[in-house]
Amino acid sequence: MKSKVLMLSASLMVAAAWLAMPATADSPSAPRWSIVLTTAPGLPQDVWYSAMGNNDDGWNGGGSICINQLAQGQPNGEQLTILIDAIEGGIYGVDGAPVAPGTYTSPGIELPDFDYTVTTGTTFYVITEGYIVQSKLPAFPVGTVLTSLWMWDYQPGRNNVHVVMMVDFGFGFFPFLNEGILMANTRLHP
Repeated sequence: MKSKVLMLSASLMVAAAWLAMPATADSPSAPRWSIVLTTAPGLPQDVWYSAMGNNDDGWNGGGSICINQLAQGQPNGEQLTILIDAIEGGIYGVDGAPVAPGTYTSPGIELPDFDYTVTTGTTFYVITEGYIVQSKLPAFPVGTVLTSLWMWDYQPGRNNVHVVMMVDFGFGFFPFLNEGILMANTRLHP
């Protein structure tokens, strides 16, 4: 009986010491970006997401894209809901180069087509992976996974910027939509 009590006491002391130890995590290996991309004031849109990370350590965060009457060319009512995660991003040519540099024409539906020039050191990009969770559009059934590339001219802080989106359906990114003016809050943290 005495040995059981001693064993239990020793076990409790070890458990208490283990629980009292502070938890530690490795610091990021490189500076981290934080981004928010959403509706610009006075310009309703259908994009809401935020993320933080870098391409060495990974990204955390995401949001949703709700295709409804605010989206170009869509009728009233929720047509499509996509939950997204950021998987890569940064300054083009410094943090990555998901497409070749140059000018791409992004089609518009209600907005006009827009020529956007992907430029080393100027373009900010975020690659997202989206999972369709609700759909009334037969071309995009629930469960479909989409990879998108969002780009705009980098300006630190909170700014209204012109955003274009490319999509990859398995054969590389191609211009998909002129998103128009969105609010981007983009910062680099040491």
